[in-house]
Amino acid sequence: MTPFSCVVIGDESLLVGCGDAILEHGHQIQAVVTRDAGIRDWASQKGLRVLSHPQEIAPGFDWLLSIANLRIIPEAVLALPRKGAVNFHDGPLPHYAGLNTPNWALIAGEAQHGITWHVMEGGVDEGDILAQRHFDISEDETALSLNSKCYAAAIDSFSEVLSQLETEALQRQPQDLSQRSYFGKDQRPTGGAVLDFTKPAAELARLIRALDFGDYWNPLWVAKIRLDKTILRVGKAQVLPGKGQPGEVLSVTGTELQVATGLDVLALSDVTRLDQSPVDLPELCETGAVLPGFSALEAERLTQALQPVQQAEDHWRQRLSQLQPVTVPLAMETGKSGHSRFPLTRPETLSEAQIIAAIMACALLATGEDSADVAFTVDVPETALGLISSWVPLRAERDMLASDLISRVETEVQIARKHSGFAQDLVARAPELLPHRQPAIAVSADRDAALPGCALTISLADGALALHVDDAQLDQNTAELLAARLELALGVIPDYPDQTLSEFHLLPEAERKSLLEDLNQTQADLPAEVTIQAAFEAQVARTPEATALVFEDQSFSYATLNARANDLAKRLQEAGLATGDHVGVFVKRSPDLLIATLAILKAGGAYVPMDPAYPADRTAHYLKDSGAKLVVTQQALQANLPPTSAQILTLDHSGPIDLALPNVSSDAQGGDTAYVIYTSGSTGTPKGVVLRHENVANFFAAMDERIPHRAGDCWLAVTSLSFDISVLELFWTLSRGFKLVLSSDESRLELSKGPIAVSDRRMDFNLFYWGNDDGPGPRKYHLLLEGAKFADANGFNAVWTPERHFHAFGGPYPNPSVTGAAVAAVTQNLSVRAGSCVAPLHHPARVAEEWSVIDNLTNGRAGLGIASGWQPDDFILRPENTPPANKPAMYDCIETLRKLWRGEAVEFPRKDGSMHSVITQPRPVSEELPLWVTTAGNPDTWREAGEIGANVLTHLLGQSIDEVAGKIRIYHDALRASGRNPADFKVTLMLHSYLADTRDEARQIAREPMKDYLRSAAGLIKQYAWAFPAFKRPKGVNNPFEMQLDALSEDELEAILDFAFERYFEDSGLFGTIEDALARTEELKRIGVDEIACLIDYGIAPELVLEGLKPLAEVLRRANTPQELAADDFSLSAQMLRHNVTHMQCTPSMARMLVQDDEARLVLGRLQHLLIGGEALPGDLVGALREAGSQQIHNMYGPTETTIWSTMQTLDAVPNGTAGIGGPLANTAVYVLDENRNPVPMGARGELYIGGLGVASGYWQRPDLTREMFLENPFGAGQIYRTGDLVRWRTDGGLDYLGRQDHQVKIRGQRIELGEIESAMAEFAGVTGAVALQRQIGTSDQLLGYVTQAPSQPVDIAALKTHLSSRLTAVMVPNHLVALDSFPLTPNKKIDRRALPDPKPQGANTQATAPTLAPQAGVQASIAEIWARILGVGAIGAQDNFFTLGGHSLLAVQAHRDIRDQLLVKNLSITDIFRFPTLSGLANHIETLAGDGAKPDDQPDETASAAKNDMMSKRRAMRANRKARSG
Repeated sequence: MTPFSCVVIGDESLLVGCGDAILEHGHQIQAVVTRDAGIRDWASQKGLRVLSHPQEIAPGFDWLLSIANLRIIPEAVLALPRKGAVNFHDGPLPHYAGLNTPNWALIAGEAQHGITWHVMEGGVDEGDILAQRHFDISEDETALSLNSKCYAAAIDSFSEVLSQLETEALQRQPQDLSQRSYFGKDQRPTGGAVLDFTKPAAELARLIRALDFGDYWNPLWVAKIRLDKTILRVGKAQVLPGKGQPGEVLSVTGTELQVATGLDVLALSDVTRLDQSPVDLPELCETGAVLPGFSALEAERLTQALQPVQQAEDHWRQRLSQLQPVTVPLAMETGKSGHSRFPLTRPETLSEAQIIAAIMACALLATGEDSADVAFTVDVPETALGLISSWVPLRAERDMLASDLISRVETEVQIARKHSGFAQDLVARAPELLPHRQPAIAVSADRDAALPGCALTISLADGALALHVDDAQLDQNTAELLAARLELALGVIPDYPDQTLSEFHLLPEAERKSLLEDLNQTQADLPAEVTIQAAFEAQVARTPEATALVFEDQSFSYATLNARANDLAKRLQEAGLATGDHVGVFVKRSPDLLIATLAILKAGGAYVPMDPAYPADRTAHYLKDSGAKLVVTQQALQANLPPTSAQILTLDHSGPIDLALPNVSSDAQGGDTAYVIYTSGSTGTPKGVVLRHENVANFFAAMDERIPHRAGDCWLAVTSLSFDISVLELFWTLSRGFKLVLSSDESRLELSKGPIAVSDRRMDFNLFYWGNDDGPGPRKYHLLLEGAKFADANGFNAVWTPERHFHAFGGPYPNPSVTGAAVAAVTQNLSVRAGSCVAPLHHPARVAEEWSVIDNLTNGRAGLGIASGWQPDDFILRPENTPPANKPAMYDCIETLRKLWRGEAVEFPRKDGSMHSVITQPRPVSEELPLWVTTAGNPDTWREAGEIGANVLTHLLGQSIDEVAGKIRIYHDALRASGRNPADFKVTLMLHSYLADTRDEARQIAREPMKDYLRSAAGLIKQYAWAFPAFKRPKGVNNPFEMQLDALSEDELEAILDFAFERYFEDSGLFGTIEDALARTEELKRIGVDEIACLIDYGIAPELVLEGLKPLAEVLRRANTPQELAADDFSLSAQMLRHNVTHMQCTPSMARMLVQDDEARLVLGRLQHLLIGGEALPGDLVGALREAGSQQIHNMYGPTETTIWSTMQTLDAVPNGTAGIGGPLANTAVYVLDENRNPVPMGARGELYIGGLGVASGYWQRPDLTREMFLENPFGAGQIYRTGDLVRWRTDGGLDYLGRQDHQVKIRGQRIELGEIESAMAEFAGVTGAVALQRQIGTSDQLLGYVTQAPSQPVDIAALKTHLSSRLTAVMVPNHLVALDSFPLTPNKKIDRRALPDPKPQGANTQATAPTLAPQAGVQASIAEIWARILGVGAIGAQDNFFTLGGHSLLAVQAHRDIRDQLLVKNLSITDIFRFPTLSGLANHIETLAGDGAKPDDQPDETASAAKNDMMSKRRAMRANRKARSG
């Protein structure tokens, strides 16, 4: 063997396989020439030189090996090797020379194919053969599988070639070029591979398989079928026996289309649009249709139309791979259609390229993005059949010069005009391309028309410049704004060719004024009290005896809390505290926390929060950096304080307090410091933000203006004092008369302690009558009257009687006012209601008169359900209101009824057309008529009921409980939108009812009557038939209401009725036992139903119905009997329920945990106002919260540096994506600026700066950082703070939050500087580099830490985590730590954060030699599955620790909920997750709880247990002392 040197060139993985073989044989690869990133990586790992172009090859080697290389190698390069050049060819030469030969072999129907190694001499693929392999082509062969065979044959035969090269004995076999066939680069299947169904099915199937490249680049076409209005891609085909007219659709399903051909049938599957987006086949074609023909002439014309497109395919493929379609941020649905044209002034001196460049720059700068593509329209011949795009992308980049953009436009436009657009199937053929959005802005240089699909098209045809606007997306005001920007751009961009696009300010003066001034009109008066303590003391004076603070089982009046604070304030002043001195607060969450902070403020000091849970090093930094003169703490915590020179004052209270002592005062004013809160620092050192009293006073004014409240409202406080949201929770509330419920450190994590009934949420019960006919005479109404008497005596609140006409079922009730009067005569307490009055059948004056009589008989207890009517025959009473006129007539009647009821004069026409004014008599007792709109489930009717301020009466016939829940949300949203409180309105749900001692007894008694009831309702039978599993739907019928019932046999009808009854009995009625009814009642409470109207007379014998009222009365009683909460249940759910909490504030992370917990979600709906802030608020979370209840949701935004919240958005609907953050609050100005601090256009992305009275004084003892972040306001007085947040203005004056500009993130509501974490990691021994980032792992965002290490000194990850825990707060310690040898880099040599690998699971066992124990089947396996889902890790071992794997407190809450629900261990406590952190320990504990296991082997930490026992002992002693004093 003679060693040789070589250069290899190629772009496919075959080169790697052959390269490895060359190196294994001891030969030298001098260079690798490739464009493929994977091959470049392989070469780098082997230490081989990598080149990009053949021209870079240097001489001095033996062989040039071209392996899977499609580039033509220049003759000069072929002359470089000393011994020659060899090429691999994927076809059997000489028969298949050129490109894509496996595909052409498949199309030709060859039985065999092969590969060839040949010498590179003469013409392309003409050199002597060195080695060759042949193999069979199978019947189902595809391009992908045949290429795989070629690869295998190439690897197999390369050893033969290698042997010839190293022995220098080439076995050359000349080619018989007379047998040669050559396939060129531009040669492709004719007609764009559109199928011609006149050809045999086998031939078409071969074509489809030949174009199936799998996930690899397809240089030909995809197979296509032509429908009437579109062309689709086809990926798979199968030949079936059969016949039909060529092109006839024989069958169509969602996944397959069977089409007749010239011979046999072709079953087509994997059918998509040309860009591979999914398609609904049955929607596009139907069985029996004949697909359009495709003649040879059409195919030839299409082939010619595609020729120029093929020549530019590489160019457009590269452009599409970088496509960033420009958006129009101001676009929104307008409800209109069509296009509007706005003429623009075309500057005569500008070239076409200059105008297009100005348009592109304007479009880009309007988004705030770094780059964007507009659509440039191109001419496409009609013969292209829609296979060529009518536009191509033109890109502008923010940092490019205007002159460079103009040059680019000239080049790209020339290419577009020469080669037209790109092939529409290019996305399906190029694996790196994805289905793309069309740019929202187009430039049309040759046609004065809009490009379909674009919101905006600018045309410059025939010397005219115009703006074409899609009226469905842009209104006229927005269009005029965009036109003004464009004309400004045309006037400046061509004049400054040497400026980058980012330096242009395309903001018309009117828009600039709107953004800087009009949207910041937030002037508001400040409160009279300029300090926090003065505001609190003023409230104490107003309501001294009202409850101010509740903490677990302790309660403090305003006067008591004030006295406690005064007592401590006096001690602070005696200790030497002066105005402005800093005082540390090292206190656990308890009443002491409020007393300490209020006392410090009263004494004139500024408090500095120091959470006892923080690491000692961090607390030490706070103490030293803040210069705290004193520290207030609790005696039990004093030993935990780091060494300090500050004076320590303990506040454990002993002895009585004199409530009459005057308030302690100081000379603190609005300009003095109120508190210093430390936030994460980018340099590794936390920084103190200094807030003044006047900042807080201004914030209080903002909350007064924007958050509805009244004295006596209740606020649940869950936020740490170290988080500035606590200022709102603790101090605004106590200065505005709230009852403040303070959650403890433990209860803040405990969502609930198991099921909580909400029986204190009242559920009223009514009786509803419908149609049981007891025969003629007084007995006909016996059930009505006796039932009403029973209801009156047993707590029911209403009786409904209906209006039915001309039908035996319901015959006793033609007029609810008559039957209602009978009920009124025998009852004393009930509301008497019409259920319902069909308003379009009656004159409104007559309705008003009759029900006014009932209102007098009941002393103001009349109620009127109004329906539009559904039985066509009923409208013989008023034919003019026959559907569809009935619904408008109903709403007209409601409006008139209300006027008449109030005593207003209403005019009605006489026969001669003159008007007569009417005031109805008798006058009613109630001032307003209680109205219900009756709906069978139409969401529009629910919405309309809310808009007019009516109650709703509905049922479960044809709609589910979940569907009713959704409609209640629609109804409540409409009420709020019309300025009404949903709590003032009722949703009444009518349910067929019957209760008995057993469920089977109730089923037996109700079955036949209920079936008869359903038999009378044709629409219901159709719906249940449609859902009946055994029912065969009639051909051609697409929905249940199109069915004809007479087509059902008696047996079919009976089976459907049985099915319907069972479904209704189980899901839609009040059937079964008392316990069943209570469960259904709780279910209905949860979705917002206020009343259950029990329909009792649907055919059950009256004596049975009357007897069945007794259990209904028991349900009523028990459903409204408040459940006693456990005295020691201080979970968030229990606190909200116990104290009737009206307001709460939390982060989105916590809100998601609340809404995912069944019990917490239930009580969450009782809130009136939920404030959410600290993180971006996802729209799906808003939707979940809306489902939970009717509370108003306020999305709050603001950094600590501008005093808690600076903007706010009350959410009236569920947003798409992330919720907006609204506009500025009182005396606040917000500015959206670019990198040069110039205002960006409305809708463009920019950085948010905040000014106004909320801006803090700066950072404590950090003057340089203060100067960097707090800037002089260039647009007004004072300073502005640079937030680092990216936002954009909306046309409604609100802001959209888009993310962070720097590497600052928010985790669980707390703002984290990743730089601080990186600094702490970098300090650790052996770490050579550090990166921290936030990434979604499993179901949550988690912090990840990456470090690089020296090979000789690997980093101890466990020790690193311990180090970080001692330096950082718990929320800042990365969930996962990963050690790498080096960081991946971008082409610009920056760390490529996106390329950092996801962490692998890290077990609790850190010893490399320790075996990993797999979880046991059963409980362990179930827990492991839950952990894996939540934490995003796999291979969890029995000894793995939840928190070591990346868990934290919020994920622990989620794990607790999921484990409790999945394993049915309701007595599992949230603290158990912390006590038993390992998988086996938690599993053993759960088995113990269930009575199936021994004592857990994973005992809680002894120190933690001792601390907890000590705490509990002290708590019990304190309770005993209180009882002794009170006793």
